[in-house]
Amino acid sequence: MALGNIEKYSKIRSEQLSEEFYFQSLLQEAYYQAELSDSEMESLQMQCIKLLADKTELYNKGESSSVRIEVAQTLMLSNFYTIGLYLKSLPDTSSALDNLRKEPISKLYRQGRRIINTKLNVARHLYQLVCQTKIKSPNYTYNATIEEGIKIFFKQYNADYEAHETPASIDYQLMNPVTGLAGVEYMIRYLQNLYEENLFCSKFDAAIIHEVMCGYDEAYKNLLVNIFEQVLQNALGCTLLGKDLLSLNLVLSDIQKLKMTLKAETKESIFSILQRAADNIIESLSISNISLMKYIYASLPEFASRIHFAINNDTLQTIFVPRKSRTVDQVIKFFMGNKMDDGEYRNIVNEMLACRYLDDKIQIIKEHIKTLADFEDIIIDGGLSEAEALAVFNMLDDVEIVVLIKRHPHHREMDPLDFSEAAIQMQRYLEKYLQSIPKDRLKKLQKTVSAIEGI
Repeated sequence: MALGNIEKYSKIRSEQLSEEFYFQSLLQEAYYQAELSDSEMESLQMQCIKLLADKTELYNKGESSSVRIEVAQTLMLSNFYTIGLYLKSLPDTSSALDNLRKEPISKLYRQGRRIINTKLNVARHLYQLVCQTKIKSPNYTYNATIEEGIKIFFKQYNADYEAHETPASIDYQLMNPVTGLAGVEYMIRYLQNLYEENLFCSKFDAAIIHEVMCGYDEAYKNLLVNIFEQVLQNALGCTLLGKDLLSLNLVLSDIQKLKMTLKAETKESIFSILQRAADNIIESLSISNISLMKYIYASLPEFASRIHFAINNDTLQTIFVPRKSRTVDQVIKFFMGNKMDDGEYRNIVNEMLACRYLDDKIQIIKEHIKTLADFEDIIIDGGLSEAEALAVFNMLDDVEIVVLIKRHPHHREMDPLDFSEAAIQMQRYLEKYLQSIPKDRLKKLQKTVSAIEGI
């Protein structure tokens, strides 16, 4: 009996099955290997059809039992995904098959649906961690993915009828991409990986990271690049040369030294060298998070391949890059951010207009206004007095103030008819604000005006 159980257990290994289509692949393997009989397969098929009919009726709110073929296919895939989540949660494939033989499909679905609810809570928690550890960077896809794209998932994810879908606008590319997962599982893995990348990058000064990324490409703000990847590569380079790790600073002569050091190495030996360097980085940065350690080590095989290729093609400077500092003459483009939905914005304006006290208005702005574009509008539309506007300006950092100055310059010699009433009011508020701040800060702002551009 024991030997029979071992043989039965060993027929289907979990690594043979699809993570994304677990239920379907389990049935397929079980049928091929005679783990499920023809009658058992037929019973499971009929139960799946019955579940589809029940879900279709719920989808139509009891009005009809028919839907378009595309909708039926989506509902069926959603059911399969949900059942698969439960089966994957079991200790092994033998347990999963026992459940398929003994338990109704409808029960397995309900168990999977509960797992989805749990996983959604996990995803929300991870998203909070990602937001808390978000690094300051001008990279558009990084900011847009975190601030807007991921939110779409939590607003639109339909666990009842489209559980296998991942409705989100995720353009930011991870160092270690998520593959073979769907639905809430994909989102959890993406957020987990992004959190690990944020954790690592938060060990370094944001201004230094910006200079490293400018060394990679001055236009990196608009590129589909991974910030963690370049930071870790420079960290490895500094460690290999015994340089200050936190500086991430490599000059051209350093890159030449790295080339001379590694040029005789094979891809495999480079990987071993990088592993030792990663050990030193983890110790130097006091990294104790096991998941982050694994993430760093998981990145090394790709780095080893790139470095080996770059040495042979004399392109190592594309792997390890010198920091590039901003100069006074350099124009720094500042993205104003996307404006919120008109209806949502109007509700916020009405709430502002109904407030009597400045503290209440500031609290509304803190909770709802996330981009400078909306901030610019609310200063005028929110019915703020001059004193209130000055208090609100204090919520902005120097760069944001400079962008507003650039967008609303005060020209004493120009005819007021050239400006709208709102523009004139903004100019007046800004002028009063600049008159109220310390002179040293005013000089700093004036020096920055020529070097920044709001878009």
